Amino acid sequence: MVHGVCIAALIVLASYYFFGELATPTRFLMLRTGSIGLILLVASFACTPAARILHWQGAIQIRRALGLYGFLFIAIHLLAYVWGDNEFDMELILRDLDERRAMLVGTLSFMLLIPLALTSTRGWQRRLGRRWKMLHRLVYLALPLAVLHYLALDRDFIELPLFFAAVVGILFLLRVGKRR
Repeated sequence: MVHGVCIAALIVLASYYFFGELATPTRFLMLRTGSIGLILLVASFACTPAARILHWQGAIQIRRALGLYGFLFIAIHLLAYVWGDNEFDMELILRDLDERRAMLVGTLSFMLLIPLALTSTRGWQRRLGRRWKMLHRLVYLALPLAVLHYLALDRDFIELPLFFAAVVGILFLLRVGKRR
């Protein structure tokens, strides 16, 4: 089901981008992929507490797919920014990173997600052993940074980023509660 929903979302976004009557298709793609990517990352982070609280082991089985699709949508989000907004002009990109805190925070979050996506397979779990779990704790930094990226964007609407911050905060508390 996760694969079907995420692939359908990619198809819908691609059709709007290529065939839609959008005034700014790159902006549309950048905003939608960022939002969907964050939703999927939060959903992936919610799987462990959901499995524990609801006694539903199926949540653990879909966690990896949610995380990888979240990474894919965030990668498309970044590509839309780098290619569509800046045409790979490194001077513009570096200026944005220097002047806009949201861009730096978002880039840091994405960089932390790269090793998680690359090592998400069972083969990497076996190869890294206990270090795999330590490595995948980078999500504890990447996810709050992603939410901070969303919060730091200069927007008139703050309710949705605050909602994500609250959800991630609750998920952290649920995870800390388990450890105690």
